[in-house]
Amino acid sequence: MMKTPVIQRADYTVYFEYHDGNTFIHCDCHRWSKTVRQNLIHDTDVLIGLQDYPVYALHEIGDIKHLKFLERAKFTYLLNVMCTDGKERQVFERKV
Repeated sequence: MMKTPVIQRADYTVYFEYHDGNTFIHCDCHRWSKTVRQNLIHDTDVLIGLQDYPVYALHEIGDIKHLKFLERAKFTYLLNVMCTDGKERQVFERKV
């Protein structure tokens, strides 16, 4: 599995990763502010709007800031999964 950059900005890079026929989204934030959050949500909305299939995000259980962002970006909880590293994570889904 390899992450492919799909949005590159000074403040963040967004990646898609394809696994078992599903698309997962990841993000590396280099700086965080209210404006960065708004821009990231806007870019994510546009990117997902270009897809004709759902996009998924893995969530570390207990990461409150990430959970808040997922909710603001219109992702909804789907299920818990046991990952290959033995750690349980949650999968969130954003439908088109």
